[in-house]
Formats: sequence, C-alpha cells, structure tokens
Amino acid sequence: MKIVKKLLWGGVGLATMLGGSTATTVLAAATHNNAIFAKPSSAQATLTQRDIAATLTDYARSNQFPNKLEFSPQKGSGSVVGRVRYTFDQEVHDKMADVYLRYQPDYACFVAIDVDSGAILNLTSFIKSDEDWDNLVMRSDYPAAAVFKMVTAAAGLDSGKLLPSTIIPFNGKSTTLYKNQVLGHRTTKWTRNPTLKESFAKSMNPVFAQIGVFQLGAERLLDYARRFGFDRRLDSDFMLPLSHVGLDFDTRWEIAEAASGYTRDITLSPIHAAQMAAIVANDGRMVTPYMVESVVGMRGELLYEATADKKVEKVISVSAARQMRGLMRETTRIGSARRSFSGLHRYKVYKNMEIGGKTGSLTGLSPKGRHDWFVGYAEKEGRRVAYASLIINKEKWYVRSAYVARQFIYHYFSQPETPLEVAKSQW
Repeated sequence: MKIVKKLLWGGVGLATMLGGSTATTVLAAATHNNAIFAKPSSAQATLTQRDIAATLTDYARSNQFPNKLEFSPQKGSGSVVGRVRYTFDQEVHDKMADVYLRYQPDYACFVAIDVDSGAILNLTSFIKSDEDWDNLVMRSDYPAAAVFKMVTAAAGLDSGKLLPSTIIPFNGKSTTLYKNQVLGHRTTKWTRNPTLKESFAKSMNPVFAQIGVFQLGAERLLDYARRFGFDRRLDSDFMLPLSHVGLDFDTRWEIAEAASGYTRDITLSPIHAAQMAAIVANDGRMVTPYMVESVVGMRGELLYEATADKKVEKVISVSAARQMRGLMRETTRIGSARRSFSGLHRYKVYKNMEIGGKTGSLTGLSPKGRHDWFVGYAEKEGRRVAYASLIINKEKWYVRSAYVARQFIYHYFSQPETPLEVAKSQW
C-alpha cells in the first residue's frame, strides 16, 4: 500500500510517494524567484491590502500560492492581473521539508516571521497520510494549551502584580490541575515554592491557575488576552479565523483553567502564536504578519507594495517584555524544552544567540491527537525571528515541536541575511 505524504508551502507543493524502500519526490517551481519579476514602475499602487486578502485567502487555505493572480479592487471596476512576490524563504523551507520527511509526524505545521517587519519567512504544512485537510497553518481551532501561560505571565508582569522572582507555593504534581491545588491550597511540609521564572519554564499548572484567580482576575486576564490578539481580526493581506477564548470566566475555576491553559476552550492559530512570540521579542510591540511583498502588473507597473505599519500597537511595556524573554529563555535552559535544546555549545551557529520559548501540550480534536506546541523567538547580532511549531500525533511520537524549532533556528541563522525589499518599521 502506498502512502501519500503531503508537504506544502507558499506555491511550492512537495508530494512524496513512498512504496517499499523507494521514494520519488516532486517539487514544483519556487515562488520566491527574483528573475520572474519585472522592475516596477514609479506609478502609484492600485491594490490595497484588503484587495490582496480577498483574493489570496482561499488560495492559502488550499495550500496554493500562485505566482500570478487576478484581483478585483474594491475601488474601481473590473479586475487586474499581477505577478505576486511572496515573503517566503525557499532555502529554509527546503530544510524544514527535510525535517518533516525524515521524522514523519502525523500532522505538523511551522510558521516563522521577521520580528521587525512581520514578514512571514516560513509557512509549512505537513500531513503524513492522504487525508483531506486544508492548510494546517491557516486554521485557528487548535487548543492553545500552556502557550496561553504567556498571556497570564505577561499580564502579571506588566500590571506589576508579579516579578520573575515571585514565589507561588503549591502542592501535588505540577502537570495536574485540581481544585484543592488552587482554591483550597494549604501549606504543608510537602509544599513546593517555585518562583514565577521556574514555574513558567516548567509549565506548572497549579501556579498559573492561582495567578489567574488571585492575582489577575477575569477582567484583567481577558484584557491581556485581547491585547495579545485573541478574539480580534487580523488586518493583513490574508484572512485568518479568530483565535478564541471560549470561556465566560463566570467562576473562579474557569479563570484557573484559562490562566493555566488547561482547557480546550481556548484556541490558537500557528500564525497568531508566532505573532505572540514576536510581541515579546519586539519589546512589547505588535507586528502584523503578512505574506506578500509586492504585486507587479503585466506591464511592469507596481500594483501593490507592503509597507511598515504606521500605527504601532503597544501590548506590554518594554520592561515586561524583557522579563518575559527571561522566562522564555529558562524554558530552553532548565524547563520543558531543555532536552530539545541541549548541547547548543557544540555548534558555532548558536554562539551568542538568544533563544526562548514556551511549550504546550494537550489533546485536541481537529485533527484528533496529542497537540505539541513550541512557540518562541531567536535573536543573534540584531537578526530576530519568531516562530510557532506544532506537531500532532495520533499515537506514537516521532519528533517534538521544540526540536523542529531548533532545526529551523539552525538553518535560518546558518545562511547569510537577505534584507527584505519592503520597508521595515523604525521604532
């Protein structure tokens, strides 16, 4: 029996037919090819970001990123055809394809964005079997799991309720969540006393549940969830279903579940997850992810060009963002991702590099299986990237999301920096 492996990205469809010990790989032409684009004229662009989104979104959901698209501008009549230049990095994508094809997870997706501009550098979706799924990256119905602890921690730090050194005692296992661990805590000789930094790194559920109930409360937690982009429309050159907080916070227990991420009622998209990490890496400022650098008409006229956001949204303070980075670094050093990031000193590329992240794991239903997140950032010599790695397995585990992220970081920073042709925001 032959198994179809589908791995798709920005106009590049990679399908591997495995039969016995042989494999045949077919790779379509790359979209990120400078040679096919005519030099734009100085004419004023005629397409808006919404025009791009209205056309591109359905293609993106279907794992298609054509070099040539027909747009219907909201202003004016008729349609216009243009050649599209995407933001994707072909070389890095090829390396990520190798990782997924080597380890064969049941489902996987990866997103990476430039922290300064929001340009999506990598957008990969992998499905092991021949199942009819849309582009996994373009979905928003995955449980956020412990990734939501980023919101809880940021809310506590930014509001002044917490410091990285704040101690929150609890009893029992750090991976469980029972009411007597949160609402009925009593100090005993077995009580553990971790700091916020350690609790974040090791993803301790009872600690974050207590933070939500006793330090933050429903109103503040919901406020910071919205600041970080939950239940808000993404204004970009593509449309994305909302990441959703599906709890009313009517009870203290719902607050506890949300603050710890111990619920399937908070959902998250990989693109939004990478955006959250970019907020932390960018000193608390939000950048908008986008896929299209420019669109050029068939006569060489410039129809559209991505530009830096004119209005920068401040999500958390610079101080809180820097404290968050400290927490996220501990995740890779002593926390839940330490095994995936061990031995970095043996590789030159990681020298003087700052890497941080947050893990998350919970059983989800669409697709059904254990969802394993790693959301984070990496920075070296002024070059900054944020990413979200998601692996979903039905039964057996073949590779962890944090290890996939490590592979991305290695390959991304091993290649020379290629400046984007769009203007970066100046802060």
